[in-house]
Amino acid sequence: MIPSCSSITWGELKDEQDLKKTLASIKKLGYAEAGIEYPLLGPGLRKDLVKTGALVRGYGLPISAVAIDTSPSMAGVVTAFGSSVGWLCLFEKDIDVAIEKTKKLTAACGKVGVNVSLHPHVKSNLLTTEDLDRVMKACLPNPTSVTVDTAHLTALDIDIPKFVARYKTKISLVHMKDLRVKKPQEEVDYEKDFVDLGDGVADLKGTVKALKATGYKGAVMVEVDYPHDVSVEASSRKNYRVLSSLLRSYG
Repeated sequence: MIPSCSSITWGELKDEQDLKKTLASIKKLGYAEAGIEYPLLGPGLRKDLVKTGALVRGYGLPISAVAIDTSPSMAGVVTAFGSSVGWLCLFEKDIDVAIEKTKKLTAACGKVGVNVSLHPHVKSNLLTTEDLDRVMKACLPNPTSVTVDTAHLTALDIDIPKFVARYKTKISLVHMKDLRVKKPQEEVDYEKDFVDLGDGVADLKGTVKALKATGYKGAVMVEVDYPHDVSVEASSRKNYRVLSSLLRSYG
């Protein structure tokens, strides 16, 4: 399994300087790959994707996946960064609307070899395995895959090892963060309740063990939305240390 880190921990990246600093930090901390939170890139970076993509690829830090929305243009966004996976959180009016938009997205992505990785997420259209199965079936024959997110699945009261076993041939990405405490999902506060690895109640060891049992060899991406440590770098360093230990011991 490959230790990766999402740019989301650094928040909004307004310009090239912010993007360079973030990629440099991720690489310096020891992560082998990175994830790009496309919605948090500044307008200039999103406008000239050829230039931005070249900048990212020039760092020699492979891009595990890119956060995308349901616009069919996301197919080109993912490929611009040299990746083949776009993770998708669905926040539409209802699941029927989400399905129709995702069908169009997967059709566009399928033409350029981009895999749409569906992300079960608190307060979204994907709250259960039934929701996930429904969207995946509706998108056929265009392929979809699954993102395993330790904090969100815990908040949704989904047993992660069982989830991993259920979708073992469909997992294309893993997000690693912790959930501070269990509470009703509608009460989860993204800023306060998603915490650094080891600071919460998510079954991190069980997740890595289950992934190993399936033979998963892809990215295991630290994705802490709001770091609680003294600095972004301190948080990311701590998470790298915990993730590395998990992968050594159980992966």
